[in-house]
Amino acid sequence: MTDRQPSPDQHIRRLRKRHVVGIGAALAYLAAGLAATPKIRHDWWYLQENVNRKFSTFCGLSAASCLFPWCIPAGVAAFSMALGTGKDAEHIDARVMTAAMFKSRLENYKKDHGGYRLWCSGRFDYCLTPPGEVDFGKVLERFSDEHTFEAFASARLYSPAALFSCYMGDDPQIDLAFAGIPSHGSILGAVTSLRVLFRPAPKGALAPVSASRFMPFDVRFPEWLRRGSADAAMFLDFEDRYETVQEARREALLGFDYADRGMSTNALACWAKAAKAHPRDPVLMELAEALDREARAYLEIGNVNGALKCYENRIEVFPGDVAAIHNFGVCLKKAGHHKLAVRVFAKAVDMDPLQDDHRLELADCAETGGLAEIALCQLETLLKRRPGDPELVKRRARILVNKHFKSQERKLAPARDNSPARYLSPDKAERKR
Repeated sequence: MTDRQPSPDQHIRRLRKRHVVGIGAALAYLAAGLAATPKIRHDWWYLQENVNRKFSTFCGLSAASCLFPWCIPAGVAAFSMALGTGKDAEHIDARVMTAAMFKSRLENYKKDHGGYRLWCSGRFDYCLTPPGEVDFGKVLERFSDEHTFEAFASARLYSPAALFSCYMGDDPQIDLAFAGIPSHGSILGAVTSLRVLFRPAPKGALAPVSASRFMPFDVRFPEWLRRGSADAAMFLDFEDRYETVQEARREALLGFDYADRGMSTNALACWAKAAKAHPRDPVLMELAEALDREARAYLEIGNVNGALKCYENRIEVFPGDVAAIHNFGVCLKKAGHHKLAVRVFAKAVDMDPLQDDHRLELADCAETGGLAEIALCQLETLLKRRPGDPELVKRRARILVNKHFKSQERKLAPARDNSPARYLSPDKAERKR
């Protein structure tokens, strides 16, 4: 007997069934993947959180740090380059460590290098460097080099003063701060740990602001810093400047300590004092950027009052920040406070008279707020700089026309009767009521 061959119609039906089953299986697989993705992400994040928070932080995540160079903080390279420590500098992310782990890390580094120096390049970032003399003349040469300065700028270190403001102390001073903390045990050393953003510190972690207790009240110039090839007068100037930047850093860290305890007024006072002494402090610059990012995030969700508070705090700390003053005026304008915005933009114009954006915003708010003379004055100044600008000419003509019509309305309006006799007339008394 011969096998019965399927007809062409049956063959087509079988192929269609296979295609439907295949497509259905693919769609089901895709739907299952989409449904499981949030759980996979959650499980991975949970695993990452536990790895970050436990003893395996610096050995388990070192491979990921090597695979993703952007995770390596720029401060490590900057400190090793400026101080000439080679590859011996190590980074500590305080958000993923307990106080006992921090102490163990310092003990391990001290055992390997015979001692350590602790630096604080940011509110969450610490750097360890080995002991030894440092030539100040060579530090100046590295900062004056165009190529190496890029590494310093990426870590917000624009001068030797900003670099040495990050110095917290050496091992005899820092060990005293951990005298009452039991040791966690040995931790495998690594170059760096994975950078985790926007995550609160784990329970029992060393809060970044605890660095304020490392700062001695009696600031002494480090004996290990030698003048070297630097000019004597320049070295003496830096020696005087060193005390100022150290006091500014102490005030900045105390400000974060107050902020974490909910004492915002004290925090702003400390930050303002630190900014007055050393406005280029890396920690203060990080604070200014954080306030600006938070304000922009508030504006994205339509919370103008939250953005106003951020810029208000930033101006209180940095009163000479023209960009913050301008943005504060923009937020006032968005909130409908045009007359207040006029005063703010007028302040920005006084501080930076060559910036046209301040004058344009001032003219816009003055026009909306009924202050036509101020708007015309600003537009005339801008027309002198940009004669024939059609937009400026159009705005000036619109203000003049509106001003003319308002003056005519005032002339044609009936005069108000302010005499005492107006109360004797029944119709006038009725209108008065």
